[in-house]
Amino acid sequence: MKVARVEVFLVGHGWNNLVLTRVHTDTGLSGLGEGTMQWQARTVASAIDHMTNRYVLGASPFEVERLVQAMYRNEYARGGPVLNSAIAAIEFALWDICGKALGQPAFNLLGGRVHSEIPAYANGWYDPEAGVVAAAAAAREVAAAGYGGLKFDPFWGLGRDPDPAELRRGMDQVAAVRAAVGPDVQVFVDGHGRFSVGTASRLAHQLAEAEVDWFEEPVDPENYIALGQVARPRGLQIAVGERCYSRYLIPQLLAEGRPNIVQPDPIQVGGLLEAKKISVLADTAYLPVSFHCPFGPIATAAILQLYAATTNVVRQESFSEFDAAWRRELITNCPMPVGGSYLVSALPGLGGIELNETVARDHPYEDRAVQSMWAVNGSLRASEEMSSSPDDSLTSGGSGKQAPGAERTEPAAPSGAETNSVPQFANLKVGETDLRGTFREKI
Repeated sequence: MKVARVEVFLVGHGWNNLVLTRVHTDTGLSGLGEGTMQWQARTVASAIDHMTNRYVLGASPFEVERLVQAMYRNEYARGGPVLNSAIAAIEFALWDICGKALGQPAFNLLGGRVHSEIPAYANGWYDPEAGVVAAAAAAREVAAAGYGGLKFDPFWGLGRDPDPAELRRGMDQVAAVRAAVGPDVQVFVDGHGRFSVGTASRLAHQLAEAEVDWFEEPVDPENYIALGQVARPRGLQIAVGERCYSRYLIPQLLAEGRPNIVQPDPIQVGGLLEAKKISVLADTAYLPVSFHCPFGPIATAAILQLYAATTNVVRQESFSEFDAAWRRELITNCPMPVGGSYLVSALPGLGGIELNETVARDHPYEDRAVQSMWAVNGSLRASEEMSSSPDDSLTSGGSGKQAPGAERTEPAAPSGAETNSVPQFANLKVGETDLRGTFREKI
């Protein structure tokens, strides 16, 4: 059995386009993968094209380790989120094919199941523009649905050293959410790497007093020494790692950044096997992992298989119930939490999943599917250009925020438009921004 071709699907997803793959073999068996990366869908798709033609076509889908090493090491500029996401898009699909070929769930190929049920924590439930009362009400609904944890960013759009009044408004929401869910539901605050060391340290003490369980990405992700300098008040854990794209950097992250929880993104580190290796490195320091996963249902299905075969895991991030309604229809056997937890599918591959092409076609690539998470970026207002867009549905207030799962409509393609051959997976009118094609047939 050999890899014969790869399809790439670009699916418009409101705040972020999904990058999906379907890898076909010469036996007719196929597998699904996902390489979604924040706001770089076309770039990743081009990298998938490159990786497929250079390394994958004609190879056995069972040679996962060899192919991943080739795609990583044989590129002179190794890794990084774009190339790694392209690798993962292929690697996920290879595991899906292997499992289907053997009639086994992927977790049996990744070491065997040690967890059959995955406790989730909710993300995407929260509107950054909401006031204190609305945030508390939404948090109560999340807790009532059975989630044992929930995460949000009450400081959305702020810069490194916001005014005290802005920080107080964020802390008011934190206090309201904690009071709303009670002491038995974990509350996680995501800083999205926005603060200076001093402001992050000050907030860490306030968050600890508010009984927040973890403070995620308190400072920018590139400097592990700076991360290690953030205050560690008693009772507050520091969670980081979603933007650490290489296992070779994990020892430095552990030693200098001093995290309590490691959050590898299985897409952006290059696949399930690479994420499992990072989990092992974290386990050598007796640290748990919680995989980063804000993307599509194929990514969720793949990560649940990995989670089931990984010992040192805590709650799994879940956007599923708060995403676009059509998420459930995009693939068969779409994993969804029940009562705040996922049951791990024992169906072959990544859980017996297949793509619904009709749904993929119905949601074409969106050129302006992007969020301004750092509206104030140092001395610049990064969202000004985005906020001045004629499409007011894209942004909300000064934050430039579009709610996850929100729908928007692209303008119709000009009649008689000629297409550019690059990228080949999408029909692009030269000089325009309207992308109507969502996939290419063959790579």
